[in-house]
Amino acid sequence: ARKASTAFLSCGERIKMGFKVAVIYYSRNGRLVTLANIIAEGIRQVEGADVTVYRVKDPIAGDDRALFDHGVLDAPVATPEVVLQADCIVLGAPGRQGRVCAELSFFLDSLRDFQINGCLLKGKVGSAFTSVGEVGSGHGGHEGILQSFHSFFLQHGMLPVGVPPSPMMDAAPLATPLGTCMSGSGAAKETPGSRLRSLSEEEVKLAYSQGEWASIITKQLHDDGD
Repeated sequence: ARKASTAFLSCGERIKMGFKVAVIYYSRNGRLVTLANIIAEGIRQVEGADVTVYRVKDPIAGDDRALFDHGVLDAPVATPEVVLQADCIVLGAPGRQGRVCAELSFFLDSLRDFQINGCLLKGKVGSAFTSVGEVGSGHGGHEGILQSFHSFFLQHGMLPVGVPPSPMMDAAPLATPLGTCMSGSGAAKETPGSRLRSLSEEEVKLAYSQGEWASIITKQLHDDGD
């Protein structure tokens, strides 16, 4: 429907519209919020990118602020309509015992009608990020978690995009081309007042480059579609 509606716009008007990117995270402790915002900054480096960071509402805890770190609930809530309107969707959630956390899986299951009703997400770009290594959530398994995100993208006819390979991967112990992974909370000391808490320099650079790369590919597809 969105493609059809743009057919009546002039070339200049379509360029001004740009392309939409939704960065969607689930988190309680705020670690993924930092990563989501760095990825969003990378996305913004590409001309025409209109990016918004959203959160997945906890299906059980709701918006009980006592259960979430400060700032986690500040982002607008992601909905199926947000996903449908985006040209690129970047998903992030912590790992739980080697799998995607149940809260984010619940949200993805809510998108099943898009597949049933004609593969409505087909042709969109998808990318993913995660974190592992906290007591109670399990250690390792990050590539399996990221692969499950990629599997979701492929099931919906989307185009998975990861982290562009670079020498900086040598210094990040959990680096993988599948997506950025944030290691356990002890990997880097928290700096008071800093948004870059628990992130190493390498993780920041990889997250930024992932966002920029997903944005570049989305722009190319969007411009070709026009």
